[in-house]
Amino acid sequence: MLLISKILSQLVLPPGGLILLIAFGALFFKRIWGKAILCLALLLFWGLSTEPVRDMLIKPLEFQYQVFDAHHLDKKRTVIVLLGGGVYENAPEYAGQDYLHSFAIMRTLYAAQLAKQTGLDVYATGGKPLSLDQDAEGDVMKKFLLQQGLHSQHVFAENLANNTWENAVLIQTMLKHKGISTVVLVTSAWHMPRSVACFNAQGLNVIPAPTDFVTKMSAYDIRSYLPSAHAFYDSNLALHEYLGLFFSRLRYAM
Repeated sequence: MLLISKILSQLVLPPGGLILLIAFGALFFKRIWGKAILCLALLLFWGLSTEPVRDMLIKPLEFQYQVFDAHHLDKKRTVIVLLGGGVYENAPEYAGQDYLHSFAIMRTLYAAQLAKQTGLDVYATGGKPLSLDQDAEGDVMKKFLLQQGLHSQHVFAENLANNTWENAVLIQTMLKHKGISTVVLVTSAWHMPRSVACFNAQGLNVIPAPTDFVTKMSAYDIRSYLPSAHAFYDSNLALHEYLGLFFSRLRYAM
């Protein structure tokens, strides 16, 4: 079921959805509406590849919550929960070991910093969503956290979750037995709204700690309006999150 949903999202979201739209427009190019579809697809390709359109899509996701402030944190019955961001499988520079993907590195580095700053325990959560051969995300993140100097007694791993909802369910089960009800949630800023909704649905008190912001913080220049593969990728992240929010609310009644 997970694989089918991934395939469908790849066909609907860019670039897959736009390629299908272009193919459909080209097939009926002799008709006016066929030409219109083709022009629309090309215009969407250009727009989604620019920084202003990218920011218009992703900024509402990233700035729903303020950056984390540890000064007013009540540390009683509170832990840091770190969400997985992908595994870099069979990394040749690490002797073929599984390592962290770029999103996961940013999240894990921030979680390590917060743990050192606050003294809170860290719970890393993530399984093997699509590859049984890879190490679980939770285990890889735990190893990375230990490499950052955290003590093994303060780092825990959940290694079965395959999506954000399962992250929340399985972490809540782990924390319930320890009487913990508040979590400082660490994930990419654009992923935070869906993550908070999933963890709130489990009855947990969530303190967002967003990281790895994508929105451009400086002024645009002429290059900002030219197509960029990086901006196109970020636009796809935003669209994926909106789709994920929609189906999460539909499936889990969040």
